[in-house]
Amino acid sequence: MRLIVLTAAMAGVFLCSAASSDAKELRKQNQFLDAVAGKKLVSGDTWLVISPDGKINGVGRNNAKLTGAWAWSKKFWCRNVVVGDKAFPEDCLKVSIDGNQVTFARNKGKGDAIVYTIAD
Repeated sequence: MRLIVLTAAMAGVFLCSAASSDAKELRKQNQFLDAVAGKKLVSGDTWLVISPDGKINGVGRNNAKLTGAWAWSKKFWCRNVVVGDKAFPEDCLKVSIDGNQVTFARNKGKGDAIVYTIAD
């Protein structure tokens, strides 16, 4: 039984690493703008639009208004956001894209990640 569980776990790790190998890290502002600017990004009941002019607008959990601003810094997307009445601290995120899936990894890629789908 342990062999089956171990084999399944190893297969899962292999498949996850193989799937993420297709992801392309967006290291330059023009790559980021080409990939996501002006498009609706959706994750669960949250959605947002990142404008080329440095603004962020959308809807967060519980239908709370989401607003913010962003700037590119070296190879990171840095943003300030307010969701409802809660202001979140500035964070710079590593961004990658795989098809219509955009992954934002907090703390310059060292923190939690959230995946958004580019809506049609």
